[in-house]
Amino acid sequence: MALRAGDVPLLKEKLDALARTYHDAYLATDPLGIAHAYRGARDREVAAFLSASLAFGNAAAIRMSVKRIMERLGPRPAAALRRIKPEESVRLFEGLYHRWVGPEAIGLFAQATGAALRSEGSLEALFLKGYRAEEETLHGALIRFRNRLLGFLPVAPANAKVGRGISYLLPDPASGSACKRLHLFLRWMVRPEDGLDLGLWKGPKTHQLIIPLDTHIARIGRLLGLTDRKTPDLKMALDITRNLKRIDPDDPVRYDFAISRMGILKHCPSKRNVKLCAGCPLQDACRYWRRLPRRRKDAALQARG
Repeated sequence: MALRAGDVPLLKEKLDALARTYHDAYLATDPLGIAHAYRGARDREVAAFLSASLAFGNAAAIRMSVKRIMERLGPRPAAALRRIKPEESVRLFEGLYHRWVGPEAIGLFAQATGAALRSEGSLEALFLKGYRAEEETLHGALIRFRNRLLGFLPVAPANAKVGRGISYLLPDPASGSACKRLHLFLRWMVRPEDGLDLGLWKGPKTHQLIIPLDTHIARIGRLLGLTDRKTPDLKMALDITRNLKRIDPDDPVRYDFAISRMGILKHCPSKRNVKLCAGCPLQDACRYWRRLPRRRKDAALQARG
């Protein structure tokens, strides 16, 4: 455990303040904001699933790709996915690419999602088939959910490139990967509606969530003493989550949005900037700031005025 017991109260104070700062006013910087545009629960659910599944790369590009897909599906995306037929899906998404994922992979992903909706009524119902209330985390349930969803693929991917696209949209949690995007979707669904997260799923519990680990959470997590691990994988995600549970045992991932904003908005860039550090709300809890010589701290604070 990287986080020292004496650091817990200070870090809680800093993270609580950070969460108050980076809240719903920043939805426009996140693909989650797209799901908020829909009124119906099932439409919000599928919009969130598509948004989270494509959440790799530049934030602006992610939002653009998701918006283009949602435009093709129309104002009732859940109903559109239920109706989708294999021979129609590639034409429906023709010309749509998000980085290396093309229309064939997006079409198969849409078909599997639509088939799951026809069979179970919702993605929540499909997830609950593999949910175990007694499990410490949602890791096992997520493995079962992903495998069941793959079972709804109407055909095998046409070639290796399409297969890689599907594997990227639906990564395997059993592989040891952090599977950030799947855990991001769970955060949006399971956490109560608070202006950010949607609170659509009532079965799984917030204390079972695992932090959606991206490069920002990994780097800032190390700075805050939430982990000493170097590799951003499932083990690191669990390590950070365990330490966040020492701050909030019932809802450890509620700080995810705020911490990630620090990195996404370059308020805490990967390249050190002492002038930014001087105004950082996490300053007193940050290992980097603590290790700086007093003269550099004083000079940075003086430069900020």
